[in-house]
Amino acid sequence: MNLKRIRTFMMLVEHKNFSTVAELLSISQPAVSKQLKTLEEELGVILLNRDTLEPTEAGKLTYKKGKDLLFRWEELVDQCHSLQGQLTGVLRIGTSTIPGSYLVPPILREFRDRYPRMEVRLSVHDSEEVMGLLRDGRIDVGVVGKEPRNDLFVGHVIANDKMLLVGPADSEEVDGFGDVKGKPFIFREEGSGTWHAAKEGLRRWGGSVDDLNCVAEVDSTEAVISMVEAGLGYSIVSCFAAKPATRHGRIKILAELPMERNFYLTYLASKQQNPAITAIVNLMVKE
Repeated sequence: MNLKRIRTFMMLVEHKNFSTVAELLSISQPAVSKQLKTLEEELGVILLNRDTLEPTEAGKLTYKKGKDLLFRWEELVDQCHSLQGQLTGVLRIGTSTIPGSYLVPPILREFRDRYPRMEVRLSVHDSEEVMGLLRDGRIDVGVVGKEPRNDLFVGHVIANDKMLLVGPADSEEVDGFGDVKGKPFIFREEGSGTWHAAKEGLRRWGGSVDDLNCVAEVDSTEAVISMVEAGLGYSIVSCFAAKPATRHGRIKILAELPMERNFYLTYLASKQQNPAITAIVNLMVKE
């Protein structure tokens, strides 16, 4: 029995969409259908109702047993690597934009120095996508600006962030929300950790996103800073991004919003014994 087919079937149960699963696995939709059909032929039963994509009784049993089977296989691989006396293999890290740009790279240098036989793959997404990739087993650990609130995940605080109002370098001083109400604003895309933090920061400051003139929504903090620098408007960004840009005279910090957030290193609770995850946790989490 091919473990890839089991994983594909489990993803179909969870997402209920062939095209979504195909995209997540980077394969064609016919390939997803073929894997499901082959698995059903191997087991001699129908696993999914093709009209509703709901699992049959046999499908429910296969999903439950398959989850345990995949966990046991990953556990075996980890233990075999540990017996070699040195970490080997691949550690897949997914981060939101700020950690991926400012927090994680210095840690990866130390990680690679300690474990030269480990390959690290870093990808950047919005926070919600990172959590989805973790749940689907597409990455091993995530670093995000939202606390994981699901028993499936373990989360550790690794850094504290402040949200800053920034404007072009020649901006006038700001005393309160009233000074920027109706002004042009550039925001990160909805769904990102920065967007959620900015929204909450504005609320605590006595304002709202709806009171601002959103002229652009972009998918990276560096793009936000470049647009602010060009005089296109104001924005609310992480202190990790704002301070380097301020030192180079690109933008001006106008106010610190009454809003702080933590960045979290998170991973599946079922993988707490994974040696590579334990190693990165020991480097990133300062008790």
